[in-house]
Amino acid sequence: MPYNIEFQIAGFVVVSILTVVFFSKKRWSSLQNSIYRVLLVTTVIELALDIISVITITERDKVPKLNTFCSYAYLIFMLSYIYCCDLYTISNCIYDGIPLWRKKMKIAESILITAFFLAACTVIITTKLLYGGEGKFIYSYGVPSDTVYVFSTVSVVFAIILLLCNRTKIPPARQLSIYTFCIMEGIVALVQMFNKQLLIVGFGSATAVLIMYFTLENPDMHLIDRLNKVNKRSNDLLLNILPAPIANKLQNSKATFTQTFNDVTVLFLDIVGFSKLANEIGTERIVLLLNDFFTQMDDLLDNYKIEKIKTIGDAYMTAAGIPEQYEANCEETIRFALASLDLLEQFNKENNTAIQVRIGINSGPVVAGIIGKKKFIYDLWGINVNLASRMESYGTPGRIHVSKGTYEKLKNTYSFEKQLPINIKGFGLLETYLLAQ
Repeated sequence: MPYNIEFQIAGFVVVSILTVVFFSKKRWSSLQNSIYRVLLVTTVIELALDIISVITITERDKVPKLNTFCSYAYLIFMLSYIYCCDLYTISNCIYDGIPLWRKKMKIAESILITAFFLAACTVIITTKLLYGGEGKFIYSYGVPSDTVYVFSTVSVVFAIILLLCNRTKIPPARQLSIYTFCIMEGIVALVQMFNKQLLIVGFGSATAVLIMYFTLENPDMHLIDRLNKVNKRSNDLLLNILPAPIANKLQNSKATFTQTFNDVTVLFLDIVGFSKLANEIGTERIVLLLNDFFTQMDDLLDNYKIEKIKTIGDAYMTAAGIPEQYEANCEETIRFALASLDLLEQFNKENNTAIQVRIGINSGPVVAGIIGKKKFIYDLWGINVNLASRMESYGTPGRIHVSKGTYEKLKNTYSFEKQLPINIKGFGLLETYLLAQ
């Protein structure tokens, strides 16, 4: 064979390996990566056809149809390779915050280069291949090969102009890959012009594609998937500790904060005689039962627009009307309290236990937020929080004990039993009410 095709073969091997590596992993979703996928496949096919056309051209008398097909196909895929590089250049000129008129210009440029590409393909397909003897001038196909050179020249000039006009917006690494394409197109054209036997077009294409690979967003997507799963677990854990709006606020700011809410309903639920139960059935057993019951309480709470604040030993604390305020927070809390008593009744039946709870509710202004910087929780402060706790501790097992403030909000909706005034620690003599059974 009178031609040196080692460079073509080396380029084909490099791009083939690169294609396997690129497609073996999930890649970052971007316009550049999408174009690069097409470019890789196009380049592999171009190089394969180039090698075959070189081999078959010396045997044209034996396989004329095969040689003609491969030669035409090679020229078309060579155009396609250059066209993909043009689109890649345009895609790098589309950036965040790009003005609308520039975006429209990029669309117009894409349409123009596509039209030029289709016209070049038409010229090649409709023009006869010309040979200069027994394969003596392999790239002297006449008009078809000249069409490729013209398209390549226009593309190089087009790419350089785009780079110069957008040099402050395109990352330097991306500019390097585009300049590599331009330089290789120029070098191989010159070499091919003065040395018909040294075929390095494929090597030039492979070099440009290889440089482009190292400038793409090509992180290990498997690692990113793992990191995303870890982040999701962390976020889920954070959401189990904090209300969603508070968690989002804390993620966006390192500073802790508090906020005053004018209308919040606070509930405390406490196990009656917890210490006695622990002595009777064992601490480990009662803690397991407590965990099971509070877990079911958590599931029940998902059905209500109420935030769990915390558990304190054998007490369960919730608040409605924070961090998102709404008028019906008092009614929502009563519904949850009634459902909690129903849940406890079912729990006792299933576990053959006789656990009882006291429930206390109070409504009014509170301060809510996060303080400190270690092991923080979203908590409530204020006299109305303390009164809700007193409603529980001075309440009756199996009943819902509410303050006068809560009663005033619900007296037209629910029936209550007025209690004799109770001397409550820290508050003095107060009127309280039990929700009627």
